[in-house]
Amino acid sequence: MTEQKTTRKIQQRAIDAKARIIDAAAREFVTKGYRGASLSDIILEAESNKRFFYNYFPGGKRDIAKAIMENTLTMDGLRPQRLKVQEIYDIGMILAHRVAREDALLAALKLSFEYGSSEEYGTPWPDWVAFNTGQLTEAQQKGELRPHVIPEEQARQIPGTWSGLVLTAIVIDGGLDHLETHISRAYQNLLGAIAVPEVLPFVDFSVDRGEKLYTEFLLEGQPQPDAADE
Repeated sequence: MTEQKTTRKIQQRAIDAKARIIDAAAREFVTKGYRGASLSDIILEAESNKRFFYNYFPGGKRDIAKAIMENTLTMDGLRPQRLKVQEIYDIGMILAHRVAREDALLAALKLSFEYGSSEEYGTPWPDWVAFNTGQLTEAQQKGELRPHVIPEEQARQIPGTWSGLVLTAIVIDGGLDHLETHISRAYQNLLGAIAVPEVLPFVDFSVDRGEKLYTEFLLEGQPQPDAADE
């Protein structure tokens, strides 16, 4: 094995170990919250050690919570569509699919609602509101929205509704198995109220649309095997 390949494997092991810490922290934050989670439990759950942990997260829980906030609420899987309102539906469904399966995304959601979170480790909500504002503004410019819609105001309502449905599903349904159905219905109601009637028949409101788009994204990102390593 060449020195370059050895270095690459060492780097990959470090990346994997860091990912295990983030995953372990996410699980602890989901079940215990930021205040209740302990560094010792996170390190034990990740099968790591303090030296490695503090090498990547010198600020302890605060730094790992910031990493979760900064790296989980992404727009991965979203593809350009002919209709901007389709994209508005798509990102909500992609995130609904992911939050039911990714501890880190659910942790980011729960952490964002803890008192003082924005000062302690940040919050993803302003970025999502800004993203929604851009989508809605473009949809309006393309004539896809009713005249009364104010993008900046509507942009704040979308993450509020989305996150509320996640939290109420956990309480009412006892889990997130039916979340995508709830989110799909909410977006259908939303777009029925703000979009012009002419575009609605052309919007794909499939409940599994988020799963399909995100699965395609993951498959496209699969690394190709190194022939020399086979």
